[in-house]
Amino acid sequence: MGQAEAQTFQDLISEFEIEHPNIQIKMVYKANLETALKAAIPAGKGPDLFIWAHDWIGKFAEGGLLKPIDSYVPSNFSDNFIPLAQDAFEYKGHYYAVPFAAETVALIYNKDMVKNPPKNFDEMKQIMQQYYDPNNGKYGLASPVDAYFISGWVQAFGGYYFNDKTEQPGLNLTQTIEGFKFFFNNIWPYMAHTTDYNTQVSLFTDGNAPMMVNGPWIISKVKEAGINFGVEPLPPITMNGQTYSPRPYGGVKLIYVTANAPDDKMQAIWTFLKWFSTSDDVATTLALQNGYVPVLKSVYNNPDITSDPVLKGFMDAVQHAYLMPKSVKMAAVWGPVGQAITNIVGGKQTIEQALQDAQQQILKAISG
Repeated sequence: MGQAEAQTFQDLISEFEIEHPNIQIKMVYKANLETALKAAIPAGKGPDLFIWAHDWIGKFAEGGLLKPIDSYVPSNFSDNFIPLAQDAFEYKGHYYAVPFAAETVALIYNKDMVKNPPKNFDEMKQIMQQYYDPNNGKYGLASPVDAYFISGWVQAFGGYYFNDKTEQPGLNLTQTIEGFKFFFNNIWPYMAHTTDYNTQVSLFTDGNAPMMVNGPWIISKVKEAGINFGVEPLPPITMNGQTYSPRPYGGVKLIYVTANAPDDKMQAIWTFLKWFSTSDDVATTLALQNGYVPVLKSVYNNPDITSDPVLKGFMDAVQHAYLMPKSVKMAAVWGPVGQAITNIVGGKQTIEQALQDAQQQILKAISG
């Protein structure tokens, strides 16, 4: 995290220590966190706690690097959080962490080009058509094109890359194929045909596209570019009389408890974790100072937060997000899906062929 971001955590920790003078928290910045943790924890030298997104929970739990905190977590504890976060800190029947923020992608639009954000996909498509002028370097939408960024459209109709409960891929499902076809038939034609992340972002920040699909991490760059912008969830799609919400992948930031957190410190650790994850003051401070999307239900009507259009836009977006799978087997999914997208974009395979191949590659990888 950046220096200003880290300072917010340090200030909150100081607040906690004033309220709990018998508990001290030491915060340390670690580069290459995964490598550092995997070396330190087995040697008994790692931290008691660490911060990262929820998608490490499977591999860290399976690797014996986390400590279950089931005996401290009350039965109704998850009720404090929005649905996306409720499952994020549990893995195979055990709790290993607490949630404090969420992230997903949304539609970021240039208010000088788009007076009214699209209420549905038909309106979004009209805007894309209006601005699409590739001969003059203008496009209808800027969006990175990879498995993560197009997940919202792909998973809109009930399909998915990977089901966390069955631990099986779903790329050959009719609904998943329909989602891929929707993206490549209705969105890709109005985009610059590049999968380069920075090129796509620049199209929006340079004013050459009216809308962009991206996450809260890009907002500082949009502000630096001087764009007058707004944020809305990806708009609903109406097809054959039915309405579907795009379901982009969502991540939840957690504080994890490591395997070498001493038993005699656990009560102090839980006191801190409960305070950090369920305090309105913490959630509000992280939202207003760091731009973090809160997961604590009790602040969802806080006018200080809801009056911030960026926070409000992403808060609305996470309501439809699809929790990034926690299974250790998810690691086998990204490569084949990425290759499928590359082959579709390059015209090497049809959507059906590319997804069928990806399905088989993932099945082969996870069957070991």
